[in-house]
Amino acid sequence: MKFINSHLIIGCGYLGQQLRALLNEQTCWVTNRSQTSDTHSLLIDINDESTWNNLDALSEEQSLIVYCMVPPSQIDLALFPGFLNRVNALNTQQRILVSSTVVYGNTDRVVDADSDVELNSERAKRQYQIEQAWLESNEDTCVVQLAGLYGPDRIIGRNAVMRGERIKGDPQGWLNLIHVDDAAKLLKRVGEMKEPEVIELGCDGNPVKRKDYYAFVAETLDKPLPDFDADDQSRGIGRRCDNKLTIARTGWQPEFKDFKQGLLKSL
Repeated sequence: MKFINSHLIIGCGYLGQQLRALLNEQTCWVTNRSQTSDTHSLLIDINDESTWNNLDALSEEQSLIVYCMVPPSQIDLALFPGFLNRVNALNTQQRILVSSTVVYGNTDRVVDADSDVELNSERAKRQYQIEQAWLESNEDTCVVQLAGLYGPDRIIGRNAVMRGERIKGDPQGWLNLIHVDDAAKLLKRVGEMKEPEVIELGCDGNPVKRKDYYAFVAETLDKPLPDFDADDQSRGIGRRCDNKLTIARTGWQPEFKDFKQGLLKSL
């Protein structure tokens, strides 16, 4: 008889719902910050210690796989280690933090899951601090860093193009993308592995220049090509993410290797 793992998705939003659809519905728990009618939902706010005891509902679960998808801006850095200590009381087999490739900085270079970080923004520093707290909390932890997530109802820049707004950043700068379906499949694959690497990187493997991406979005929406605010250098030229190492180590393959194919399906 095959043993079935249980799963806990902390912060089950856009990506979490897609992952949940791939997992066994009867063995997948999610957290919410407000009460719901979902029988597999736990009322937990990682920034509110009074709700942490609700994790006791999972005390009898064996070999629990935990996915944390709470946006960095919504994490209280002072309380986060305490919450992770509370998660340590569960019988976890694997704990996966969903992070971002922002930790590799804005320099024009090729990066993969083994590249050195480049913390040249406050956002990158905060993301890296969260990653380190996660990895230091338990030995059975790993991080999956994702490129820009897009999919149905979540097209990067769509609203700006529709409103004719100027796009911040150098039009020659790089965008790195991953379709939500591919991101969810990567997370599921890492969760199934007995000994995943500490860091993996999820992207479609084909960085696109900002001007080319927005030209295609505008054409698809039958809107004029937007102007760019090239004087805004807050995003820099940007890194170029390479997924070959992660593909070799996990066996995962993105279905949408061309953002145009993914966008057409999503729109």
